[in-house]
Amino acid sequence: MTQTTGSLAIAFDRASQVYGRIVGILEALLPLFDLSVRLYLAHIFWKGGMVKLSSWMSTVMLFTMVYDVPVLPPEIAAYLATTVELGGSFLLAIGLAGRWAALSLFGLNIVAVLSYGQLSEAAIQEAFYWGILFLYFVLHGPGLISVDALLRRLIRRKQESGTVDSASTTTRAFHGA
Repeated sequence: MTQTTGSLAIAFDRASQVYGRIVGILEALLPLFDLSVRLYLAHIFWKGGMVKLSSWMSTVMLFTMVYDVPVLPPEIAAYLATTVELGGSFLLAIGLAGRWAALSLFGLNIVAVLSYGQLSEAAIQEAFYWGILFLYFVLHGPGLISVDALLRRLIRRKQESGTVDSASTTTRAFHGA
């Protein structure tokens, strides 16, 4: 009986070690996942903004006759939608102000679904999935491979070096050096 218990303990230890390695590998891949999803979403909305720009008269006509954007005049809505698609996509792709970019594209996604009443069930489902992915970035941030993360590291490094410089200055002043 004790030999069986010992064998089970060894098997459990090995299984937990393998599990730990697998989790470590998956966690190491998370920044690449974040980047790839950001680029995927940015690409979709960038293309939409570029289509709007390529035929501006058609875009304004669509916002006038087809899209039922509440409150805003059609031309203003067209400008705002295009700006959010292009600006938000660019910022999301590079990960600068990533949470705000994701939030603005999330809002645009909702307005687009609500203002265009002729969406198919598949298009609504796709917009729902995009919304979930945008919320992921609103809550989680753009990830480690982003300008936001780079700026955070630079600021932290500057603060740490400022703390070291201020401590050495205080020490020199205290010791009269």
